[in-house]
Amino acid sequence: MRRFFILSILIQLLIVHDSSAQRDSLENLFVEAEHYLELRDSIIDARKIRLAIFTDSLKKYEEEKNYNEEYRLANILTKEYESFVYDSAFYYATRSIKLAYKLKSKPKIAEAKSNLSLILLLKGLFKETIDTLETINYKFLEGEDRIRYYSVAYRSYYDLSNSRWGYYQPKYRELGHQYCEKIFQEGDPSSFDYLLAKALSSLISDKNNEAISYYTQLVNEHDLNDHEQAICNCGLGIAYSRFFENEKAQYYLLKATINDIKSATTETVAAKVLAELLYYDGSVERAYQFIEHAQNDANFFGSNARRLEISYIKPDIEAAMLSKVEKQKDFMFYVSIVVLGFAVLIILFGAIVFRQLREIKKARKEALIANKNLQEVNDMLREVSRIKEEYVGYYFNFSSQFIEKLEAFKKAISRQLLTKQYDAIEMELKNYNSKKERQNLFEDFDRIFLKLFPDFVNRFNMLFKDEDKVCLKDSNSLNTDLRIFALIRLGVNDNEKIASILNFSVNTIYTYKTKIKNRSIVPNDEFDNKIMEIKSV
Repeated sequence: MRRFFILSILIQLLIVHDSSAQRDSLENLFVEAEHYLELRDSIIDARKIRLAIFTDSLKKYEEEKNYNEEYRLANILTKEYESFVYDSAFYYATRSIKLAYKLKSKPKIAEAKSNLSLILLLKGLFKETIDTLETINYKFLEGEDRIRYYSVAYRSYYDLSNSRWGYYQPKYRELGHQYCEKIFQEGDPSSFDYLLAKALSSLISDKNNEAISYYTQLVNEHDLNDHEQAICNCGLGIAYSRFFENEKAQYYLLKATINDIKSATTETVAAKVLAELLYYDGSVERAYQFIEHAQNDANFFGSNARRLEISYIKPDIEAAMLSKVEKQKDFMFYVSIVVLGFAVLIILFGAIVFRQLREIKKARKEALIANKNLQEVNDMLREVSRIKEEYVGYYFNFSSQFIEKLEAFKKAISRQLLTKQYDAIEMELKNYNSKKERQNLFEDFDRIFLKLFPDFVNRFNMLFKDEDKVCLKDSNSLNTDLRIFALIRLGVNDNEKIASILNFSVNTIYTYKTKIKNRSIVPNDEFDNKIMEIKSV
């Protein structure tokens, strides 16, 4: 049981592998078929050029009135055109018959009429075909010519039976079988016409396995041209389609279609049958492609029978194609709606993100401004702190020294009062110089200020023209102009306080400030701000 189970799995795997390989091969064949469909017009043009050579030769023999050669070339052109263009084939077939009568050759007359019968059959003129066949005395035909006559006859009755239903169908089929039997009796069992008759007889009788066997034998054992390969592959495709083996059927019908294109055959069956199979298999686009090809061939050849056959299935394929296109349009419409919806959402999200980014940018800018302001405040605080440190230290030092001087002065005055040295007291009072003390105060102020603002003088001079710039004799001291704005830089803005510190009147301070600002190259209302922008170290 275990071995049987493993064997069954292996068989299934082989079947799956074979099926997959066949599908790949079929797809490759579709690609090849599309390639040859693109080359179709070029192949037809090449055949026309070749036929033009025969036509030129025929004109030559016609001028020379060489009826034998003229008949031979007319017969060749008849066979060349018989599956290519009906009108030309009919013209050369009837011309062959006239030449055969001129030559008074009964075999040639029978051969020419047999060729005309096949052309009428391919056109779909069944009555005319039968009528022409009945005028032929096939006893004058020998060998392959007689077999060819039998082939035209059985094909005529088989095609006639396929185009009729009911009462007359078996009758025509039986007549076709009778002509096949003649081939089986007189023909070479290994010949193409013999095996083809066997295959077609089996196919018309629904003996599809036998038909497949004969067609396979023809393909494998005979050196067939493209037209003959097309006939055999088409038969194989039809036989497999009856077993519902659609992939195999499509494979052989594709090969037949390619063979037809390569041989420039326009009277074809394969493309139409293939289109029908593809349509029922759901491959609407490919079905439409091959039914269009079949229609073009039928129109090019001028076959009424093929046009009629195509007319049965083409409207259904076109309707399915139209329905598919409409569905695709609907699908694309819905897709476009969805895409539009997504686009709107993206735009909305983009707007929201842009707004948020703008808010973030604004907040970041405000934060930078706040940081900058904070930095400036911190700098100002550090500057104020340092100024305070310097001047508070100076204040305590100055106060301490001043208190010591007052105590020493007090002690000296008290001692002199006790000893009643009034002259000495007067001398002490005269020795005290308030102006000198104030000058010492200014010197200390200048020293400390320039220590805090070493670049003050240069920055101050930048606010004036060259001729109005301050030039100091001592780089460690300030003049009155500079000292006024030094106090302003330290935050002393009140004119009364400045006047008190510098021992000037308020009007004098105002006059100084106005005179200095008027000489400046910056507007008066901006001068104090420029002073405040001077940084300490």
